[in-house]
Amino acid sequence: MNRIGIAFLIVFFLLAGCNQVSDAPISNSTIMESDTGKHPVQYTLSFKDVDLEKPLKKMVETDLTKIILKQEIDEYTTYFYQKNQDDENITAAIKIGVNIFEIGHVGYSAQNTDQYTVSQVKALDKNYIKITGACGANCPISYYIQTDTNSPKVLGIEAYTVETDIEQDGTNEIVATVGTAAQTSIYKIKNAHIVATNLNETLEAHEVTYDKESNTFVSGVKIWRVKGEELVSSK
Repeated sequence: MNRIGIAFLIVFFLLAGCNQVSDAPISNSTIMESDTGKHPVQYTLSFKDVDLEKPLKKMVETDLTKIILKQEIDEYTTYFYQKNQDDENITAAIKIGVNIFEIGHVGYSAQNTDQYTVSQVKALDKNYIKITGACGANCPISYYIQTDTNSPKVLGIEAYTVETDIEQDGTNEIVATVGTAAQTSIYKIKNAHIVATNLNETLEAHEVTYDKESNTFVSGVKIWRVKGEELVSSK
């Protein structure tokens, strides 16, 4: 009986040893797959409604007292002017048909007029006249004027903006960047409303920039792409 008992114990320990060896590679494989970063990191973008579109206020031509710059684009005329008894601020206006509308403050300098630009752009499923200037030190401002309507509206964003199809769906979103440590946001159309998301908040990052050529966002050494409503790492 003793011999049988000893033989039984030897077989038991051998089987137990085999089980332990077979488990080890499975554990190591799981760690290696996690360590290699085989799956890209991704964040869900939280878009929120923004109320930035405002109706343009009609004005009379006699209010254009001191015009420093006048530009015509298509059938529209834009004015950059100083109001009466105000030599410190530059205001923009636009003539649509026979009516003139005030757009808003675009800067301070009457000499450095190169900072004031006018262009036609497509964004958010609409055609806009885009006017840019500065609302203060390190504070660019972009106005998007919707002209093809009976009640012209303006979308104002206090940032440097670029119109680009980041989702590759045929519609240009607006990417806005502002600040010495770049704060970057995306504006898009969702359910017929303008919505926005801040990428710095999403990534909890001090600085996020956009590279239009590669259609990517950069934060530190990480490169990110937008896929649908996901921000996915590509490096």
